[in-house]
Amino acid sequence: MFKLLSLLTILLSFSHAQANQKWTAYAQLPIVEQPKISPDGSKIALIYNTPEGPTVSVTEFGKTEFDILASLKLGRDRVDSISWSGNKYIIVSASSPQWYNGEHYRVSRLYAFDVVNKEGIPLTSRRFTSESWYEYITFRLVSLLKHDEEHILVSTYDKYDEGYAVFKVELSSGKYKKIQNNKHNINSWSADVNGVIRLGDAYDKKDNKVTRTIWYRDKAESELIKLHTRVVGIGETFNVIGLTKEGDKAYILSDRETKRESVWLYDIVSGEYESMVYGHPDYDVAGGLRNSEGELIGIYYSDDFSKKHYFNPEDAVIEQNIGKLLKAEHVTIVSRSADKTRILAVKESDNQPALYVHFDFANKKGGAWVSEYPYLSKAKFPHVENYSFTASDGQVLTGYVTFPENTKKPPLIVYPHGGPHSRDYKYFNPQIQYLVSLGYAVLQVNFRGSEGFGSEFEAAGYFQWGKRMQQDVYEAMDWMISTNRVSQNKACIVGASYGGYVALTASFQQPKRFDCIVSIAGISDVKTMVQDDDTFGFYTGHIVDIDDEKDVDQLDEVSAINYIEQIKAPILLIHGSKDTRVDREQSEDFYDSAKRKVDVKYVEIKNGTHFFDDNQSQQTLYSELTRFLEANLQP
Repeated sequence: MFKLLSLLTILLSFSHAQANQKWTAYAQLPIVEQPKISPDGSKIALIYNTPEGPTVSVTEFGKTEFDILASLKLGRDRVDSISWSGNKYIIVSASSPQWYNGEHYRVSRLYAFDVVNKEGIPLTSRRFTSESWYEYITFRLVSLLKHDEEHILVSTYDKYDEGYAVFKVELSSGKYKKIQNNKHNINSWSADVNGVIRLGDAYDKKDNKVTRTIWYRDKAESELIKLHTRVVGIGETFNVIGLTKEGDKAYILSDRETKRESVWLYDIVSGEYESMVYGHPDYDVAGGLRNSEGELIGIYYSDDFSKKHYFNPEDAVIEQNIGKLLKAEHVTIVSRSADKTRILAVKESDNQPALYVHFDFANKKGGAWVSEYPYLSKAKFPHVENYSFTASDGQVLTGYVTFPENTKKPPLIVYPHGGPHSRDYKYFNPQIQYLVSLGYAVLQVNFRGSEGFGSEFEAAGYFQWGKRMQQDVYEAMDWMISTNRVSQNKACIVGASYGGYVALTASFQQPKRFDCIVSIAGISDVKTMVQDDDTFGFYTGHIVDIDDEKDVDQLDEVSAINYIEQIKAPILLIHGSKDTRVDREQSEDFYDSAKRKVDVKYVEIKNGTHFFDDNQSQQTLYSELTRFLEANLQP
């Protein structure tokens, strides 16, 4: 499907398609996501969100007339990533929830769109589609093959290996040719920029411990050998983010020595670290930066905003000069042509939607391209404030608070983040700004267990569900009240995923603290979640020692479903029917147990995912949240 639409057309269709409610402009997906410049700089590929659902689109560089290559089915499909293979093909990874063995699982598919001949094909083969298990397996992009735009490398399940093998795929026909067997139960593969499979990650679960083994080969014809083995959660971290051009040394992300994730150069032959490439004194390095050809060009970390460190100082100068041109502090290069003459950058702040800006240095042209949230781009929003305080045990905690303008001592909404091993940032957040527009102050806290602040700070949250992590949220609220800038007795807690768990746990631990409780895709029964988790390891392994029956039973003590009689405040539960992260039964079962004893409402959003990543789900979410807050927390 190829259809040409202008940005103005889409904006008009939004305004006609939706009622003019107070939340309408806020309850939108970003209108543009993941814009990527083609290597020759002539085009931009993008995910374009319309009222009918997400699309994969392409446009001429700097233009806003979008050629829609494919429209995904609303409520089913999600575009996870897009990439250029040369200047001819756009490779799309899309996923959808599949029902298997009583649960929803997300599976991924790959597609190739020929922007020259305007054709698109699914990248699969009869060798897979004829099998009964086909609908449950995932296809992963391994390499774009820098020197071969007609082929890519793909990993998917192969029945002969009983695991994920690697195939070379012809983009014009979708033909598969197997190039890498799986002898070691490898889950994911990595290739160098020349398309040689160099690395494989294998995970083995035994006695409720997960062991990760990284396999490596020095050249195409060599056998794989073990590079590193580690029991997940024990000892120093070790993650390969790239290899040197010669392939004999690796860039390793590790918390060794500094207790913060830093990048180290590692000699593979000797098995020794050579030197630290980059480390930040306060924050973890989050990962590696790659250009459109798959080459590692730097790393990134976050303070309040994402920051980059380029290996080539010239790249850093380009980004700095763009920031000066835009007279903005927070500017990031999003994509660039192979010769670096055409660049797409994003200007970000705490109180304005992100603005994409294009630059054509060869022709000395440039200008604004697209606002991430165009309906909000002309509105004025309050700044987000930083704060820090010392918790009762001496730990310094940080976070953000946003106040409505011209309002004295507004009611407070405590807004704990999900994860729990994620964190809050200072970026413009439409949901936060919407709550503030209703007259509430919104408090966010990076409680211990949050990522990005060092391994010790994150590990301090392990096994602390309903305990120290929860206490940090209460103490952040108490500190905020002590500043005398918010109401002393009007507050609600709103959280999603783990944040929803925090909200439900607060409802019974401190039933008089909050006037109302909102749990969005939250957890009410931790013990059930842990015992039902088929992929026990990274995530739930930080909740409890599954081998200790006493510890597992004690999870009942930090689960709201067991303390319904103690709950006093009204509760709103919202869950998507196709949530693949937190089973909707976490909300359903709590509602069934509480509905005769507690003022509780349960809203199940049809086809909603864990992240409610379609506009219809967003509209329902905002409308239910608005009505509940207006009924229970008057400004």
